[in-house]
Amino acid sequence: MPRRKPIAALIVAAAGVALTISLGNWQSRRGDAKEALQAEWDAAQRLEPIEVTSRSALESVTGALPRRVRLRGVFVPSASVYLDNRMRQGVAGFDLVTPLAIGDTLPLVLVDRGWIARDMQDRTRMPAAPVAGEVVIEGLAVSRMPRLLELGGIQEQRLPGIWQNLEFETFEQVHGGRVARFVVQQTSETPDGLVRDRARPATGVEKHRGYALQWYSLAALIAGLSAWFGYRELSGR
Repeated sequence: MPRRKPIAALIVAAAGVALTISLGNWQSRRGDAKEALQAEWDAAQRLEPIEVTSRSALESVTGALPRRVRLRGVFVPSASVYLDNRMRQGVAGFDLVTPLAIGDTLPLVLVDRGWIARDMQDRTRMPAAPVAGEVVIEGLAVSRMPRLLELGGIQEQRLPGIWQNLEFETFEQVHGGRVARFVVQQTSETPDGLVRDRARPATGVEKHRGYALQWYSLAALIAGLSAWFGYRELSGR
């Protein structure tokens, strides 16, 4: 009977060590994933852009993301999506995604044109971003727009409109047309007043490494203290 308490304490300590190591491994994996994504991004940036002018080119880009691309077409501002709660240097705003028509028989291509600050006096206002006629856009084709946690109930989605997140299927349902299965992060400059200084994929890796080290250190501390006090208890000291 007297030994049940120290044995139970050791079991709890072992669970604590397992949990903290698991959390450390999770943070390490997040850091590794960001570094791998950064490596893909850097490799894609070194390649010459693919001219997206045909269905085969669309399929080629879709199968090799991320990939630099060049597109010629006409923006469809009436189908723009203002992605809400996107921050730049502590300022709230939108990421503006506008479909680009590149051919009568081809799907629209969603272009993340950049960031624009929101009107803090009227949070429902969608700031204008001028579009010309035919444009040539260069950018990095990626698999999707980053998702944010959706708070509150489901919002009515319309075009143009303010959305929390953007999914290809949802856009097609609201718009009624087809879109390519990638989003182009525009890097070329156009006179629209949008900000295009996007964060690098590896941003925050040091934070994950630091958190992982903290969890591993806590695991070592729990293990060390448990071994010391367990030894003292079981030896009768």
